[in-house]
Amino acid sequence: MRTIQNIVAIVLIGLTISTSFLGKRLFNLKKEKNRIEQAFKASGQELSYYKGENNKLVAKLEVMELKSSELKHIFPEILSEIKALKVSPKQVNHYSETVVHQEKEIQTILRDSIVLDTIQMKSFNYHDMFYDVVGDIRDDSIRMNITSRDSIIQIVYRGKRRKPWLWILSPRQLEQVIQCKNPNSTIQYSKSIQITK
Repeated sequence: MRTIQNIVAIVLIGLTISTSFLGKRLFNLKKEKNRIEQAFKASGQELSYYKGENNKLVAKLEVMELKSSELKHIFPEILSEIKALKVSPKQVNHYSETVVHQEKEIQTILRDSIVLDTIQMKSFNYHDMFYDVVGDIRDDSIRMNITSRDSIIQIVYRGKRRKPWLWILSPRQLEQVIQCKNPNSTIQYSKSIQITK
């Protein structure tokens, strides 16, 4: 009788351990499935825009969370870009790529000038906080030098909850906001990947 109770106790302990192991494994697999679904959803997401302080345009998007092995299969070109920077992909925690478009109409005054006492030309220059344009026009040709400056601010933070109805049980998703200091710049595209080990 004693041995039957010992066998039953051992079987129950074994079942309890295997049930807890399988429960934990199921929880981890669901978590992985949700992460991959979120990454897939974020990959197809377009930028959303809103006005920040001083009416400056701010772009916002969700951050993809990928493992380095997944990154290698999904975005191999990103790994080659990282290697081109002479950085080991294993050391990278975050990758961000942003495309910015600048467009500015410049109006300035043409001035008559004489160079070397014989060559007549018209010259112009324009300066503001973000652009320096200097040039001259000779006969049927133009020579111009344009210098532009811009600062891009990027912030990755934990934003809204994935499932707000679960309140504190729902993790917050990573989001990125991007802003150009130059008002003539527009963010056209951005991709942000959080690389997990």
